[in-house]
Amino acid sequence: MVKPMETKQQIRKRRLICREAMDETAVRQNSAQIVSRLWEYFERGQTVRTAGVYGYYPHRKEVDLTILYQNLLQADVPLAFPRVYGDTMEFFRVRSMEEDFEEGAFHIMEPRRSCSRADFSEAVCLIPGSVFDRKGNRYGYGRGYYDRYVSLHPNLYRMGIAYGEQVEDEILPERCDVPVHALATEEGILFFGS
Repeated sequence: MVKPMETKQQIRKRRLICREAMDETAVRQNSAQIVSRLWEYFERGQTVRTAGVYGYYPHRKEVDLTILYQNLLQADVPLAFPRVYGDTMEFFRVRSMEEDFEEGAFHIMEPRRSCSRADFSEAVCLIPGSVFDRKGNRYGYGRGYYDRYVSLHPNLYRMGIAYGEQVEDEILPERCDVPVHALATEEGILFFGS
């Protein structure tokens, strides 16, 4: 008997259940490995120092890149985070991980209103998600914020961030799902295409 294919929603739900079941020690250890891989990647490529980085503030058991962000700020790398407005989001520059955030949409920390809008046109954009595959496809959380934003900013270098257990061999993207250029997990960084 042929097993029926899972829908996008079923795959997303299955992977998020696995992620939420991770214990805090695994979250810390895997996050630290991903931070180490990203820092090494950024150290090799000097463009990030001028182009900047668009980050995300970790929510629930997303990969926690806080140490990476602190290192980038110490190295004077321009750093920005998203703030949500209805169905859209914009990025705002931060200069301190301790002082420049307040609770925003969906109880996620966002840059304070006093932060200035960022326009790092060729930045590395670190993108969380529920599921990625080994071809660069990504499923988000269902609201499409990142897909809409990166569609409007095609020069951003899109790097997915996830735990290895969030990666499928292949997922079927919908037309609105924007792929990533690379994917960083605790197992390494995968690069897709040019």
